[in-house]
Amino acid sequence: MKGTVGVAAKVFSAAQKRNVNVMMIAQGSSELNLAFVVKDSDCETVVNSLHEEFQLAKIN
Repeated sequence: MKGTVGVAAKVFSAAQKRNVNVMMIAQGSSELNLAFVVKDSDCETVVNSLHEEFQLAKIN
């Protein structure tokens, strides 16, 4: 995320599109990672949404 505008916005937008509530957010001072908490029942939904948002299926 460091030096790239909009990464966190894309993460939370992906969750919002699937109506998933983000209950907690943590970001290290290095801006290299972002952690967040959702209900266990929403985990698979939000992971799939992130894969779509960041086009992770296209990465070899």
